Amino acid sequence: FKRPGIQNGVYRKLRLGQYQIDARLDLHRMLVQQAREEVFSFIGEATELGLRTLLIVHGKGQSKSQGEQTAVLKGYVNHWLRELEAVQAFHSAQPAHGGTGAIYVLLRKSAERKRENRLKYLKGRVQD
Repeated sequence: FKRPGIQNGVYRKLRLGQYQIDARLDLHRMLVQQAREEVFSFIGEATELGLRTLLIVHGKGQSKSQGEQTAVLKGYVNHWLRELEAVQAFHSAQPAHGGTGAIYVLLRKSAERKRENRLKYLKGRVQD
């Protein structure tokens, strides 16, 4: 998932796990309501702190008969993240970070980080 305006290169780097993970949340063994509260709180705190890239581990689910698994929290997390304005993009993690049992989350840049980027890339340019 990515919101309109997110550059393909940014989304690609997120999908490939090439951004440094600023914070991690593990939802293993949580009930749905508890997990929801944790996700919303985690995203809120991360936004306040100006963090950009998060990892949420929801697990791969419990094994059922004949090797099937049910990842109950995965669907809920997907739905919750789409509701949050601060979330710009998310994608299943690379195997080293939990694979389909985890998700990378890209948050909106803070005003301070946007300003830093502008200054960084304007350096050396002549302005009128």
